[in-house]
Amino acid sequence: MSTVLIAQDEKGHSIAPFEALQQHGYTMRFINIHDATRQGYATLQVDSIVIGQALATSAQYDTINTLKSCFDAPLVVSLDEDNEDLQSLMLELGADDVIPCMAKPRLWRARLDALARKYPVTPVPCTGMPHALHFGELYLNFNERSVSLAQQPVNLTSHEFELLWLLASRAPEVVSREEIYKKVVGQHYQANSRTVDVRVSCLRRKLGDTAVGAEKIKTVWRKGYLFVKEAWNSPN
Repeated sequence: MSTVLIAQDEKGHSIAPFEALQQHGYTMRFINIHDATRQGYATLQVDSIVIGQALATSAQYDTINTLKSCFDAPLVVSLDEDNEDLQSLMLELGADDVIPCMAKPRLWRARLDALARKYPVTPVPCTGMPHALHFGELYLNFNERSVSLAQQPVNLTSHEFELLWLLASRAPEVVSREEIYKKVVGQHYQANSRTVDVRVSCLRRKLGDTAVGAEKIKTVWRKGYLFVKEAWNSPN
């Protein structure tokens, strides 16, 4: 049965019929939004994410983009009120679905199961595209969806792997934010969204590309991102 990740603020507001879902076999995992980007959480396997309206609309966090960049799972916003404008806003911000917090358990189960059936969609390489890439100490294997750096495995979410594969397979071409958004996020491009920037930042951190200005995955001003093939060679 599905594992549902419940992201909460420090007040821990109840946003879903937890007991009813658990009685039907769902596993609930709870995290504080402050801990969402800590090392280790990105490898936590969950089938869906649920957050409340207050957290989704918080001015303090870019909550939806942050969680979707850290976990390979669809995200549902539980709304306090039945407001069409608010529902539209949540979907425009990147939520995969919205549901009233007072909805009956049967509707919660139906919505979560529907998301689990259609997510994730695993892409395949284009015709003629190699199934493995090698740059210095960096190895990517598309079939295994695995990455290693200096002979050490790198744990990436599915979206992070797709982002890295896209950038690496297109090098030395600059890949625009719009293309990354459409191919990796799978939605129509939103110019004011930070989703791509957050995901690139998380990917850089996992690959040790933490130098000022980033040396391995460079930001090209007003154009996009560039995977630097020569930067992955051993410094020795």
